[in-house]
Amino acid sequence: MMKVLNVALGMLLSASMAQAEICGKADDRVPSFDSKVGRLVKEGAKSGCGATLVGPSCVITIGECAQDRDLVEFNVPASVAGISQASSSEDVYYVDKSATVFKRGGIGNQWAVLRLHPNKVTQKNAGDVQGFYRLADKKSQSGDPIRVVQYAYALNDTYDIRQGNIPASKYPETMHFAQQVSYGKLVKAGIFLIPEIIEHDADTSYGSWGSPVINEKTNEVVGINTHGGCRAEYMVKLGARYTNSGTSVTGSSEFKRAITACLSGK
Repeated sequence: MMKVLNVALGMLLSASMAQAEICGKADDRVPSFDSKVGRLVKEGAKSGCGATLVGPSCVITIGECAQDRDLVEFNVPASVAGISQASSSEDVYYVDKSATVFKRGGIGNQWAVLRLHPNKVTQKNAGDVQGFYRLADKKSQSGDPIRVVQYAYALNDTYDIRQGNIPASKYPETMHFAQQVSYGKLVKAGIFLIPEIIEHDADTSYGSWGSPVINEKTNEVVGINTHGGCRAEYMVKLGARYTNSGTSVTGSSEFKRAITACLSGK
C-alpha cells in the first residue's frame, strides 16, 4: 500500500509539462499584447517558454528552460499562417548566463531567475523599455481571479479537438506560439504543508511553461505556471482536483530569495 502511495505522489510531483491542458469545455485563450511578458528561446528558435519582467533586468521563468535558452523576445508579432515570427532586434535581450539561478524539481520546486543584458541596439535594460510587474508580497486567496500570459501551441490538431471533446480555437493561425492570455481562478493558493504550490484553472498548452500567473485584483504576479493537469484523464491526481499547477512567489522561500538577489544586483 505504501509503495502505491509513493508512486502516486511521484506522479503528482513530476507530472509531464508537455501536455495541452485546457480546463473546461472550450479553449478560451485569446491573443494578447503584454510588453512585460516575453518569449525565452534558443538562438534561432521560434518557440520556447514564458519569461516575465519583475525588474529592470530580471525575469522569472521555469527551471527546465533556464539552462539552454539564449535570449528573451518581447513584443512578439502575431504568427502568420501558423508560423511563429521573430521580434525586432530592438526587443531582443540576451541572457546573462553567469547570473542564472534555477531549480528543476516537481510541482512547487520548478523556477528560475534570469538576468538580461541590455539590448544591443538601444543599450537599454528590458524593464526600462517594456515595463515590469510587481510581485505579490502576501499570499493570494483561493478563488481569486487570475490570468496567464503565455506563448503556447494553438493549432487545432490536438487530440481533444480532433475527437470533438472541445471546440476548436478561434485564433489558431495568429496565436500559435505568439502571445496569448487565458483567464481563470486560483483553485489553491498554496497546499497544506506545501505552500510552494499553486493550482489554477486557466487554459494552457505546450509552451506555457514559465508563464506568469497574475492576480486580476492586484495586477501582481503570484506565481509561474509549470505543470498541466486539467485534462489529465490518464493520471489520477491526489485529491481528485483536475487543475494546472505552478510555483508560488510568496510560498517558495528559495524562489523569493533568488528574485530578491537579482533585483539587488547580487
